[in-house]
Amino acid sequence: MTTLDIYIEERLKNEIVRINISNSKIIEIFLNQGSSFGSNHSTTLLSVEALKFLCKKENSITNALDLGSGSGILSILMRKLEISKVYACEIDEYARNESILNFESNFNNKIDYPRFIQDPLHKKYYYDLIIANISGSFLPNNFLEISNIITNNGYLIISGFNSEKEQKYSILAKECNLLPVKTFKDSSWVSIIFKKNQINT
Repeated sequence: MTTLDIYIEERLKNEIVRINISNSKIIEIFLNQGSSFGSNHSTTLLSVEALKFLCKKENSITNALDLGSGSGILSILMRKLEISKVYACEIDEYARNESILNFESNFNNKIDYPRFIQDPLHKKYYYDLIIANISGSFLPNNFLEISNIITNNGYLIISGFNSEKEQKYSILAKECNLLPVKTFKDSSWVSIIFKKNQINT
């Protein structure tokens, strides 16, 4: 797996992120003070919107991978959205430790924690959903490998890039048999949901 770029986002104090799922449901996520990426940056908020949209539209997602999990906010959200098996991958040890602390602050039982795995792109395990909020060269350098571990009719959410790269990712996705479902934008930042075509064998 090509090395990920590491980004930080200073949280100078503990914070509670409130995510409005519907008129009657708000999910609260507690994030401890720290510097691992993932709280109020536009790319994280776009990823959250994409997850909300997808989970309202699709109820067949039973396992998911948070690729480059940072603070763990998206892994926590997926568990709170009742995806039963959530896996996380993060190369930075400090961020992993922060994620574990955040898991402990959001779930009473370890059985509910997202599970950390190493090098998922080279394991023979497939996901109904992969979310990757990652800037830099990781996504374009590993797009095929990522698409190869998505189940047929599964989904990929990508974020962490600006509108100048949108066409590039659309071309890469088409080459990997991934079709666009919906695009989310905030100023120049972009997040896209793709769906993997059923492959006939």
